[in-house]
Amino acid sequence: MPKRSHSGSAPAQRIDDVACPFCPLLCDDLVIEKRGDELAARKHACARAVSAFARPRPAGTALVNGERANHTAAIGAAVKILKAAQAPLISGLGTDVDGVRAAVALAERARAMLDHANTAGLDSGMRVLQSRGWYTTTLAEVRNRADLIILVGADVVTNYANFMRRVVEPRQTLHNDRREHRRVVHIGPQASAPAATPSCTVETIRTRPADLAATMSQLRAALGGHALARGTRTRRIAALAAAIRQAAYPVFVWAPGQLPRGDADVTIATTTRLIDDLNRHQRAAGLVLGGDNGAIGAVNVCAWLTGFPLHVSFAGKTLEYDPVRYRTERLLGDRAIDTLVWIDAFGDAPMPALDDAIKCIAIGDPAAAANTRANVFIPVGTPGVDHAGRLVRTDSVITLHVDQLRPRGFRSAADVLQELLAQW
Repeated sequence: MPKRSHSGSAPAQRIDDVACPFCPLLCDDLVIEKRGDELAARKHACARAVSAFARPRPAGTALVNGERANHTAAIGAAVKILKAAQAPLISGLGTDVDGVRAAVALAERARAMLDHANTAGLDSGMRVLQSRGWYTTTLAEVRNRADLIILVGADVVTNYANFMRRVVEPRQTLHNDRREHRRVVHIGPQASAPAATPSCTVETIRTRPADLAATMSQLRAALGGHALARGTRTRRIAALAAAIRQAAYPVFVWAPGQLPRGDADVTIATTTRLIDDLNRHQRAAGLVLGGDNGAIGAVNVCAWLTGFPLHVSFAGKTLEYDPVRYRTERLLGDRAIDTLVWIDAFGDAPMPALDDAIKCIAIGDPAAAANTRANVFIPVGTPGVDHAGRLVRTDSVITLHVDQLRPRGFRSAADVLQELLAQW
């Protein structure tokens, strides 16, 4: 449990060792200052966390057809819509482990399709993983053992700002000699490269996003002993290949959602094959970053319960998985659904524009009520802020408990989904 202490002169309450729910890194060392319902991240928080914790907390009001309604009436209206639906989709899925479990149960009851708002980026990695597998690692392994980290197009500065502090440059590791001599090489645009620090050397092999897959192919060729065409960039690639061979534990890091959509599969496949080659003679691994807005938890929970990583349909006689057919953006674009249940407890995934013929039930952050066109809107709290919960970390090896920081004033998404099931 977080350590709580009060200042003798200030009315604020300090909460130490808070786990942040707003990024799949799940940094668990934040210091939060609390005044009533207001929260402020004071230490170890990235800009994203500072902004998210500081969001105002509006009054939570359920809406039915744009009019205020009590919670019971909103639940009843939502159940009525779902029972009448012929082709419902449950998506968004911005919630915690318990919320996803309840969403899977509701999808089975309603004979609905199930997806997450942020799976487009994860799908590229999933296709490669399903077809051939890869050597993977964890944040702890990278922090403690990696002496060479290669960022493959990953913009950790913009999207995972605490990755450098928490993983690359921690104060203490199991192997401090590796940390002290750790190198970071970024392959991609200069603008997305992390800055060098006194304790960490950062180098950049500049390449356009469209050339990233080709650059990784060149690196694999160099590691295989093949000569590269002469040039400044190829010399740097050859030098990196030599450094990789000499490293005790090189780790390649990529974020599928940040890779160019058309080349993402090729880039990931080439990188994972390169890692396969290395493991014939030395230890090497890959680390995948991504799964924002609860997506990595949704993928894992759905896999636990159904055997498939989302993109599933309960409409037929048997459970069906199709990562193309049951993708949210395709279903909406093709008008293949008549009802949408949109879940966003983090407030990070705006509800997509909908055809007027599509009924919508929105279960989300109270602030979304002002802009929603949903037939039914039910406000819920954020895991790790308004209620306790469990979230899955980006490396999929840790399910971390997050604490309630505010007095309970909002139901969780799991509570609401279970009420829908109970009223069916």
